[in-house]
Amino acid sequence: MKSVTPPKSPVLVTGAGGFIGSTLCRALIESGAEVRGLDLPGAGGRGLEKIGVRLFEGDICKPDSLIEPFRGVATVFHLAALARDWGKRSLFMAVNAQGTGNALDAAAKAGVSRFVHMSSLAIHSFSGHREADESTPAKNQINGYCSSKIAAEKMVHKAQTAGKFECTIIRPGAIIHGPGDTTAFIQLAAYLEKNKMMLVNGGRQLTCYSYSENLARGMILAAASPAGANETFIVTDDLKISVSDYMSAVCRALGLPARFRSIPAPLAYAAGWTLEMLWKLAGSKNPPLVHRYRVGLVARDFHFSCEKAKRTLGYDPKIAFEEGLERTACWYRDCRRA
Repeated sequence: MKSVTPPKSPVLVTGAGGFIGSTLCRALIESGAEVRGLDLPGAGGRGLEKIGVRLFEGDICKPDSLIEPFRGVATVFHLAALARDWGKRSLFMAVNAQGTGNALDAAAKAGVSRFVHMSSLAIHSFSGHREADESTPAKNQINGYCSSKIAAEKMVHKAQTAGKFECTIIRPGAIIHGPGDTTAFIQLAAYLEKNKMMLVNGGRQLTCYSYSENLARGMILAAASPAGANETFIVTDDLKISVSDYMSAVCRALGLPARFRSIPAPLAYAAGWTLEMLWKLAGSKNPPLVHRYRVGLVARDFHFSCEKAKRTLGYDPKIAFEEGLERTACWYRDCRRA
């Protein structure tokens, strides 16, 4: 990452202790940036202070807690968010939408130069996409997560139009993996070990992914480049791959047999809708095994191109697919032994 020009310092990363946030902090330190990190009180920060990150405790839902960490900052990477596919819409809106609004306000008051916002491809409807780009309409309202991320992007655009500072929006791949992923990969691996993976229509649908270190590199390029100002970039690993091929590669990295069962799309949609309604009626805080979001994400092609990032920023994912998965699998095995 030393070959990447760092963005203007000091740099603040909100959500610094998260999977992607901690990866980004390490990449920024390696690039030579002066880095601050914002994390929830008691979150721990994943040992970032040991590598030179100055950690602050705060909550994007509490504007007063943002004053000190934002003071004097030149570049903000806003990653703090509620990244789940299940929960109350009001909570998602409070954290992901209003929380982003609070971060934008804090950035404006602090005189920040560039605000980089981590968005999501889930703002796009699950209607089938191949080689889609940044101009694809953002209209996915299937759950609170999607709606709140759309609302957050609108707030970033509003701040950009007002000329408060330069803004950059990043939309990573539909699947993100890498060492430290305690949300998605750690659950996927455990499920594959039980040989219970079921693929919709055999998993023939295309998807797109981001390896965490490649994603961090793309974000830094976007933040440091004048060409990244007031632009939106999809940052994936530039590979067309089916859901089935992706899952098979994960199995190889874990040393597991690739044994999957297939379920027809109509049955998957019906199961997802039914279970979601039942769980909501029961007021469950925990999601069912399948619901509309999870089915929608894989039942049709959901592939987006990073061509704009390559052309405009010179983005090039350095860590190859198999190597990235092997690193992730090694980290997972170490976690199990710990």
